[in-house]
Amino acid sequence: MTSARIKLDNLDKDILAHLEDDSRLTPTLLSRILNVPRTTIKSRIDRMVELGLIKGFEIRKDYAKLGLPTTAFILISFDSSRGVSENEVAKSLSKIRNVEEVHIISGEYDILVKIRAKSIEDVGESVVDKMHLIPGVARTLTLSSFREIQ
Repeated sequence: MTSARIKLDNLDKDILAHLEDDSRLTPTLLSRILNVPRTTIKSRIDRMVELGLIKGFEIRKDYAKLGLPTTAFILISFDSSRGVSENEVAKSLSKIRNVEEVHIISGEYDILVKIRAKSIEDVGESVVDKMHLIPGVARTLTLSSFREIQ
């Protein structure tokens, strides 16, 4: 799956860098910061959204304050003999409570899952009581995160 490369000039790169730092910045504020007319900033952002370069404007949650201080990554080996596709397994995994991301990957393992939970015991419950019951999940390796660096 390939997509056409989008060419960005320095202004586009500056806009993206500022929005990555704070997605709440309005075109008016970016205009002041970058010393460029607001209409130019707005049209550049609209263009990047239309081209699919900007897929959304997100917030960063403090998961500890939300009661989900534990982050873990689960590596999963796929068993193709179970009559399901890797995509079907990945979709089933994505429906498990507190699963944040699911990626089909290359290497020794086939699927990577990121989960946020209230405790390591809660992560274990998700892995043992839910993930292991999904047809196509052969084995798992759970990695607990000590700290997220941003």
